[in-house]
Amino acid sequence: MTHPIYKLKEHISYKIKARHRYGHGIHSPYLYHFVTSILQDRHPYYCFERIESSRRESSKGLILKTVDSFLRRRRSKEEARCGQIIFRIIQHEKIKTMLEIGTLTGMETQYMTLAKPKARCITVTSETETAANTQKLFQKLGLNQIEMHLLKSEANLTTILKECDTLDFVLFNLLSDPLQIPDLFNLCLSKKQKGSIFVFRNIHGSPEFTKIWQSLRQNVQVQVSIDIYDLGILMFNPEYGKKKYVLSKK
Repeated sequence: MTHPIYKLKEHISYKIKARHRYGHGIHSPYLYHFVTSILQDRHPYYCFERIESSRRESSKGLILKTVDSFLRRRRSKEEARCGQIIFRIIQHEKIKTMLEIGTLTGMETQYMTLAKPKARCITVTSETETAANTQKLFQKLGLNQIEMHLLKSEANLTTILKECDTLDFVLFNLLSDPLQIPDLFNLCLSKKQKGSIFVFRNIHGSPEFTKIWQSLRQNVQVQVSIDIYDLGILMFNPEYGKKKYVLSKK
């Protein structure tokens, strides 16, 4: 578990570096629209309440202390915000194939699938119990188009990716071991194309992940990186040139 003092220091550092609120200083029309109309949009889409209702239902029956209840509500709010940003990105872009690495409760997978119901959605987890539980949830909700896989090794992911021509969107969810991310990222790079977007959860959650995030955004194949604290976004389009943004929260 990351020490609270580290998280506080990271948040302060982020606040100091954050710029480009409301798109200030962003000259590309596409990126300006991406920031102002997608990342900073707060319009509640039709399916948001359905997904958050599913989240509340899954947390019923837990015996929590008052402080735990407060922290859980706050965490749920943050997770909902991340899921809704992911939804908006996918809905806005031309996404045909998307991949989630590190399935958790299945909430982010729902946001992905409902944003583009006709797109191919693949989700993988290394946790057998998580795979079983989320598969049952998807079936209960009628989301039978989601392809669930148990990730046993990187070689296993290579086999899964062989069935994909390209990856238009990849979500690196909250992996138990962030040190796996560089290798998984490189595997996904082999399937990216012009316009692909990779999103990373919890980029400031630990010293290891923060270091990895800074390394990933330096990758020569990455054109645009956007840090919105809870999420890190990498974009692949040579037309934009090398750009780094740290966005302040609206």
